[in-house]
Amino acid sequence: MSIVNRVAESGLIQFDPATLVKDMEVSVVSISDFLHEEPILREKPFRQAIATHNWTDYTGRYVALHIDQETLVPQWAAMLLTSCLQPYALGICLGDQAAALDMAYKSALAKLKVENYDQKNIIIKGCSDGSVPDWVYVRLMEVLQPHANRIAYGEACSSVPLYKR
Repeated sequence: MSIVNRVAESGLIQFDPATLVKDMEVSVVSISDFLHEEPILREKPFRQAIATHNWTDYTGRYVALHIDQETLVPQWAAMLLTSCLQPYALGICLGDQAAALDMAYKSALAKLKVENYDQKNIIIKGCSDGSVPDWVYVRLMEVLQPHANRIAYGEACSSVPLYKR
């Protein structure tokens, strides 16, 4: 007598949202790293500091530009850093690590080949490591529902049905 894996034979597609960004790297660049001892931007030293920085380190990454609350910088400072990052980074935003991760997820969802899920039964994996923002689950439902036959949330052994065509 052999054990039959009914989940594997069911044609059920297990979709783990964390895999959308598993190969994407995110970085944070703090504007204060380009300032001298005081938290005020002085244009000439700022430009000198960014001119010597190795921007190629951000090739293929999503980058958030972070401004500390105590730092006084003009609006153009982030724009200037963006111009340095533009040839290398996949995307640039103003914010923190979470903002860069959100940008990576948005990009991955925009590239998702939803036609691959036409008339399929999908289970969106839950209980991941917690790194997937909640809005990703909402957006997944929004983009997959017009294509899927069924969508559930959880694990194959105990899922919550969400949609049935």
